[in-house]
Amino acid sequence: MTERSSTFQEAWNRFREAETLRLLQETLEWEWTRGRKEYAAFLVEIEDPGARAHIAGVIDRIKDIPGVDPYPDTYWHITVKGLGFVVDEPRQADELSPRQVAHLGAQARQVIEDAGPFSVTIGPVSGFPEVVMLEVHDDGAVAAMNAGLTRTLTEAPVYGVDGVTFLPHISIARFSSRLGLDQLKQTLMALRDEQAAGPSFIVGEVRLIQAHLAEAAPTFDTLASYKLRDS
Repeated sequence: MTERSSTFQEAWNRFREAETLRLLQETLEWEWTRGRKEYAAFLVEIEDPGARAHIAGVIDRIKDIPGVDPYPDTYWHITVKGLGFVVDEPRQADELSPRQVAHLGAQARQVIEDAGPFSVTIGPVSGFPEVVMLEVHDDGAVAAMNAGLTRTLTEAPVYGVDGVTFLPHISIARFSSRLGLDQLKQTLMALRDEQAAGPSFIVGEVRLIQAHLAEAAPTFDTLASYKLRDS
């Protein structure tokens, strides 16, 4: 299992020193090969025009590097809490029935809505072993929401990334090979020097989605929406 970083600086240091990558064939999106094609999660979809333009500009700088497979704009999001694979008859710890997902969605409403709207600033580009990502700086708002959901949703799986060290981010590309790793590192270092921070926007809604996993990037169906209330 991939060792996780507890800070963005640690994540960047590890990626900069990495000699290998976790390819898309080994990542969550390809779990369909084990017969599981649906996954539920809470997330923030990136709808702000300035944020979307910024993400597109970063992708334009890396899209032609060998082995880099950009995600389409329909996939851009900030994960708040992964729930698990949706199956008719759960048999494993990371599986939930549609009824359980609906129940967890109802349990989550107060935790999410009581958090209130919060500001997000897109930070510099970086990487995890499985993706190129943009840091999300929010004064701990998403991590706090993740921790609250982890405590409240006792029927949901707890992942290694859950809790107070949760690093919110926007995944923008995955890896189909390791051929361009050195070029990618150089490009990301240049981008980090040029762009210490991107645009800011206000998050006012979180969604519970069901992702349809496939060889291409997952697509999402919204199961529930949560408007963040001002206190």
